[in-house]
Amino acid sequence: MADEEAQRIREEVIRALAEEEAKGSGCADSSDDAEPVRASAGQGSGASLPDDADKADEVQGDREAAFDAGSLEPAPGTDELTEQELLAVIFEDVRAQSAAGRLVEPSRWAEAGLVPEGQTAEEWEMFVYEYLEERAAERAGREALETAPVVRTATRAVGVPRMLRPEEPEEVAALEEPAVPDAFVEAEAPGEPRLAEAGSTDDSAVPDAAPAEPPCDDIVALVGRHSYYLYSSERMTDAYARWSFLASEDDRVLTFVECVRDESKKYPRPMEAASLSNEPFGLSREEIDELWQTVRESGAYPDLDTVTASNGDVYYFSTEYLTPAYAASLAEWNSVERGMFL
Repeated sequence: MADEEAQRIREEVIRALAEEEAKGSGCADSSDDAEPVRASAGQGSGASLPDDADKADEVQGDREAAFDAGSLEPAPGTDELTEQELLAVIFEDVRAQSAAGRLVEPSRWAEAGLVPEGQTAEEWEMFVYEYLEERAAERAGREALETAPVVRTATRAVGVPRMLRPEEPEEVAALEEPAVPDAFVEAEAPGEPRLAEAGSTDDSAVPDAAPAEPPCDDIVALVGRHSYYLYSSERMTDAYARWSFLASEDDRVLTFVECVRDESKKYPRPMEAASLSNEPFGLSREEIDELWQTVRESGAYPDLDTVTASNGDVYYFSTEYLTPAYAASLAEWNSVERGMFL
């Protein structure tokens, strides 16, 4: 079917071009300034597509997320969304940004018009945060119940000979109510109850279904000095999110100290100075050197030290988790010796 449709479009294009050429070859604009021709997959680059193809692309685009990785542009109609729908859009944006290695600040929502009518940007920001906190508390409660030990208590004497047990009342089977035939159910009506056929429903008596809550188990909030940041734990590691958070807060000293200690403790290994030039830090070599001097001169972090490999690569480490000799050997292996065995 797809091949037949492509063939039909190709024939229409060829016929249209032939008609234009028949009107006069001088009418065609063959200059370099002519608008580039748009082609679909499987067609020649020299044929333009009918308007229907553009419309199909627009329909497909409406089903995509309302924003790209760098900017937040709402899809048409977001001003008519309910709170639950707005939350779903926001959480999808958080996941998209996390996949691109970025945290999300609430200021994005006001810029994109993703704030419901009747609420200020600050009120909506607090609503989203409280919503996430409530969902997290509910999950914690469910997990606590699932992991709680089951305690069973005896309802009658256990371990006592029957002759010595106090008389226990005999269990009387509860009287069963007469079963109602499957073909009928009791329906409420003014006066006495009446029997209605099963399966018949009164639409007016059925309450409107509550809107489904958007899933947010993977959305995590990191609270900063002035606002909070969101990320998806399914698209970004907690460690990278923490580093991005510190970089966004623009506390370079604390960022540097936490990263060095984390590398020394977790892996363990010294942290290469050049790694601070990568995302999410983006520091230059001069900024890294100045940062290290600030840390050393402060005297607040006596456990941090530096080591240099034989090729000149600089590393930082914490003496709480690595000895200087071990840090030096790891730095030499990473910068020099490892390449000999690869």
